[in-house]
Amino acid sequence: MLWLHGYTMDSSLWQPLWELLPDWRHVGVDLPGHGATSRPLSAEGGFAGLASELADVLRSRNISRVVALSFGTTAALQLAIDHPDLVSRLVLAAPTVAGGAGAPRVAERYRDLRRLFATFGPGRHMTDLWMQSPPDIFRGTESRPLVRERIRTVVDRHRWTELANGAMRQLNQHLQSTAALAGIPASVLCVVGEQDMPAFGDNAGTLRRTVPDCRVTTVPGTGHLPLLESPEVVAPEIGAHL
Repeated sequence: MLWLHGYTMDSSLWQPLWELLPDWRHVGVDLPGHGATSRPLSAEGGFAGLASELADVLRSRNISRVVALSFGTTAALQLAIDHPDLVSRLVLAAPTVAGGAGAPRVAERYRDLRRLFATFGPGRHMTDLWMQSPPDIFRGTESRPLVRERIRTVVDRHRWTELANGAMRQLNQHLQSTAALAGIPASVLCVVGEQDMPAFGDNAGTLRRTVPDCRVTTVPGTGHLPLLESPEVVAPEIGAHL
């Protein structure tokens, strides 16, 4: 199965879940601008361009199952929309529909990050601001210090070039219409943290009503990052669905 991480993260964070799903062959992609990928995230081609690159990965590795988290779910949805023949089953945690419900104060946080980056460049100061609540993207990790530290170590490495080149602003203007979502033939499982921000429950509801084969499961005691916060709980659900 192919794994797509969240914004400012990389595929190294999937290791605990991979260990809980030993019968599968796991392929983790570092999205542009993240992890070991040297090419920055770019607005050129948008999510359609990113979906095309991911489609090449599916073809070359003979993969038809995809797991994605937060920002990665937008790319996964575009992949399923543009290349419906390649994706048979899809897991979307903290589903983020482009043009759908958004978390409050996230836009303001991006603005503050752009200003901070323009003044001081990359570094731990960016991580400090990004992981503050609100918005409650990382609140669920506050009671899980080991998980929080693992995530923080990865975010510390993020280069933030998408803030300087305007790519993130452009990508946030993308729209995934209900008509496009309704054409997804893949079997979809939406995973929502019980304590996540309401917008992501709303997005899951939209997908459940729109995608022909879609169900929603809620993970108790977790926030926006349920796959990272409680891998031992979500692993059986993912394995069963895929």
